Amino acid sequence: MWNRIACVFCLFLSTNVIAITAEEFSDKLMQTHPFFLQLSLSENISLIDQKAALTYTDWNIKMGANESFTAGDDISSRLYNDLYTTSYELSASRKIPNSGANLNLKHSWNRNDKDSTVLNTNIFSVDYVKPLLQNKDGLNDRLTVDVADIDLLAKQVNLLEQAESFLALNLTKLVDLALKQELEKLYMFQLELSKQQLDLAEEKLLNSLIDKSSFLQEKDIYVKANQQWLQSSRELNILRQELASLINIKESEMIVEFDLFKEQYIVRVEPAVFVKNSRSMQKYDYDKSKLQRQLETYENKTMPSVNLNMGIASQAEDDKYFSSFGNRDYSWNIGIDVSYPLGVRKESLDVERAEISIAQLDAQRLETEIDLKQQINYLLAQIDLLAELVDISLEQGELANERVIEEKTKYDDARGQKSLLITAQKNANLARLSNVQAAASYQKIIIDYQAVTDQLFN
Repeated sequence: MWNRIACVFCLFLSTNVIAITAEEFSDKLMQTHPFFLQLSLSENISLIDQKAALTYTDWNIKMGANESFTAGDDISSRLYNDLYTTSYELSASRKIPNSGANLNLKHSWNRNDKDSTVLNTNIFSVDYVKPLLQNKDGLNDRLTVDVADIDLLAKQVNLLEQAESFLALNLTKLVDLALKQELEKLYMFQLELSKQQLDLAEEKLLNSLIDKSSFLQEKDIYVKANQQWLQSSRELNILRQELASLINIKESEMIVEFDLFKEQYIVRVEPAVFVKNSRSMQKYDYDKSKLQRQLETYENKTMPSVNLNMGIASQAEDDKYFSSFGNRDYSWNIGIDVSYPLGVRKESLDVERAEISIAQLDAQRLETEIDLKQQINYLLAQIDLLAELVDISLEQGELANERVIEEKTKYDDARGQKSLLITAQKNANLARLSNVQAAASYQKIIIDYQAVTDQLFN
């Protein structure tokens, strides 16, 4: 029924202007507006943060060199007169992923020149330290990486929400532009009808058919109609300029093609079912996952530190540098060390704080879930209500048009007055004003519903 009745009221755009559809506007907006570029760069930063969290697995190389000299005759306990010492040390260490273990490789060389007697000593060693309780399997080492992974997923959902809100805001403005285009034409037509009434009143005044007060009343109506049209035209130009700058086109090209009376198909969701998996709830789920992961580490840090230590080393000595690499002695060691601090610990407070934060987040999630359900129910009710109101207003507009046709027939047959025809035309035009405003409200509530139910931007 809508399409049939709407044909009576829709005002078509000039054929010499290529109008922009809502789909074209959305595409241009996403391609050209810096807001979406910022969202993309923000996601790239999150990816870099995620990669940076993995750098703890790299090898760490360390090198040092030293030379010293000791001499003198005054200290009786010294068993030498002169001692020159030259040494260097080269080591490499690495955390082994997903184990919590540390591997250390080291080579050191030391040259002692004591009273012209030279001794070169070099040592090779490998040490392995593995946690057995605190930080077992690298639980605490992985905290930064795991949190970065969750943050990346949460960021992606948050970016979708931001993009959807931005798109909904500007599509609503596009509907407003379509509305203001129609209003400007209707107010202009209203102004033309008011001018006809004023001319008719002036003619009657000259023929003494009405008094001056009636003429002034018609003139006041004309002035107000002119003010309405000027205000409408100004608002149209301002909004057209704003939307043109958003998609980087000329203001003269910002003409929208949007059927305000088109009945929109919507996917009706069951609020209780939809809310549980909505983006809004996903953000809470990711925040909770992050807190739970932190809590896992905090609880682990309250345990004793128990480490398995294993090592193997070789050592050789000679008065020649290269000869000191042969004839080596070997050694190995294995042991366990345990440590546990007493008293109030920061880790225990961190556990308590994390548990409270999780409880707070659960309460916030429940509150948001209730609000979101109510919002969806409200929007669905508004959609149904506005659809009925648009239908009724179109029927009223059709009745107003029938009155115009009736008055026009009477006037053409010299059975009616021109003033009555103009009044009927003005009433029909006012009905059109009411129609397009109701239709625009319907289109905007559809956008709000699609945004709230994650259907507008995918």
